[in-house]
Amino acid sequence: MPPKHPATTPAMSPSIAKITRKSLTLEVKLDIHSHERGEKTNSTARHHGCTPSTVSTIFKSVDSIKKAVSETYEIRRLL
Repeated sequence: MPPKHPATTPAMSPSIAKITRKSLTLEVKLDIHSHERGEKTNSTARHHGCTPSTVSTIFKSVDSIKKAVSETYEIRRLL
């Protein structure tokens, strides 16, 4: 008896492009955070070419982003 489903799934099909992950720089993350608080998350995401969930995550983790930026600039200053 033949199998009910083909061995390949639609995600394995060569006609469907793989989604690549984008890495945002610290400067872009700070720019996203500096947008007006009254602005909608969707419009900020569209402006920067990312998803609304990414923008929300950046808003939630702004303390660690600012800490990373300050450490990066201190290291550059020492070099």
